[in-house]
Amino acid sequence: MSSQLSIPIALSLIAFFIADIENQVMFKVFQRSLRFRSRVQIEKRLSKLGRTDVRDYENFRISQLAYTSIGLTILSLFLFSNRISWTTYCFLLVLIPIGVFTASERDLKNRCEKRVKDIESEFPSAIEMLTLAVGAGESPASALKRISTRANGLLANELKRVIVEIENGRTLTAALDDVSMRLSSDAIRRFVDSLAISISRGSSLVETLSHSASEVRNQERIRLLTAAGKSEISMMIPVVFLILPVSILFALYPSLANLDLFGGS
Repeated sequence: MSSQLSIPIALSLIAFFIADIENQVMFKVFQRSLRFRSRVQIEKRLSKLGRTDVRDYENFRISQLAYTSIGLTILSLFLFSNRISWTTYCFLLVLIPIGVFTASERDLKNRCEKRVKDIESEFPSAIEMLTLAVGAGESPASALKRISTRANGLLANELKRVIVEIENGRTLTAALDDVSMRLSSDAIRRFVDSLAISISRGSSLVETLSHSASEVRNQERIRLLTAAGKSEISMMIPVVFLILPVSILFALYPSLANLDLFGGS
């Protein structure tokens, strides 16, 4: 694009943003961007990361719009400096926002899955400590409070929030039920259900906690074996497609060279 055309376009964009101060067109677009269909899903994923504030969703969308604005600004600079054509500019003008929003939401999903897996890996040790504390005569709430103050990690932070809710007047089972619903963890959900049934029926908490600890340990063992099996399959890919062909090539090369030598003679 020539400078004779780029300068009027730049001036028109500047005039648009100046006029937008009164009409607030960009502000309306921003407000509309905060009301996507996936808002509930995004809020659930943010809650899995421990970000339950109402403004966390808006901050997430603001970061998406900020990265999109930066990308479009750089793209416009490339256009004005004649480094890209109008066709490329129009193509990237659509591709950059889609890529930014898709990549950020995928990254949020991966972070949620990783955090839930880390919490589930810490969960068996927490249940064993809870079993020992309850067996020593402590109540479940005081035992959880002791674990949350002595332990470190993501699960300890979740237990601290449970203790705060209990101190605010909620029951133990209701506070733990909120954690299981927010994290969408089957292991924590089964533990909370068994604990609630044991408390309601008056059965032995030590036996219930011991059974839950062994069950969670078995589930963690199965998960590790499944991950090891997938890793083993992924490790076979370079062996089959890289090392094995090279080995066959080294083994057959002398014979092929001799055949070419005899064929040439």
